[in-house]
Amino acid sequence: MKDEETQEWERLPSESSKAYAHFCLYRDMGPDRSLRKLAKDGKCTAKVRQLDRWSSRWRWVERCQAYDDHLLHQDRLCREKERKDMATRHAKIAVLGQNLVVKGIEKLVADVEQGKRDLSASDASRLLDVAVKIERLSRGEPTEISELGGSDEHPIRVNIEDRARQAVERALGIADRGTAERVEGAEAADVPALPDSLGE
Repeated sequence: MKDEETQEWERLPSESSKAYAHFCLYRDMGPDRSLRKLAKDGKCTAKVRQLDRWSSRWRWVERCQAYDDHLLHQDRLCREKERKDMATRHAKIAVLGQNLVVKGIEKLVADVEQGKRDLSASDASRLLDVAVKIERLSRGEPTEISELGGSDEHPIRVNIEDRARQAVERALGIADRGTAERVEGAEAADVPALPDSLGE
């Protein structure tokens, strides 16, 4: 790219001060600029005919196009930098948050191992659920797996993850009325049974 002093929208050799001053007014009007609008500007001291001569001789339209392109380029660079700064800032916040969560989990594990705290079956189930989802996301796998059950006339989408969670909760002895209702509802709908390893 040319140096700032030699850009097309700067004053050209042998261009008069008056002509260049009017070019700047025209240039700064933006993409909807026109000589007629410029002639009505209170800062303009020339008639449309004179403006037209200057415009032709000093290539105002071409120079303004180069100026508009420059502004768009600068705006794009600014937005890209802001996006990069935002991504860096959010990544730092995410790492800080993860560190806090990891410390909390480590403290929880230590308290449970030392007998200072009991981990309820419900807490264990929720912790397992979140941990599995995080691992699946980190490996690029879906967090929900479903299949169609029921009949052709009355298809039912079954969330296999929910069924597996219910099986784990039953195995852990979690008495959850909502969970029991979901299990009974799924069984009543002729949903395929879970494998013995998950259902028992």
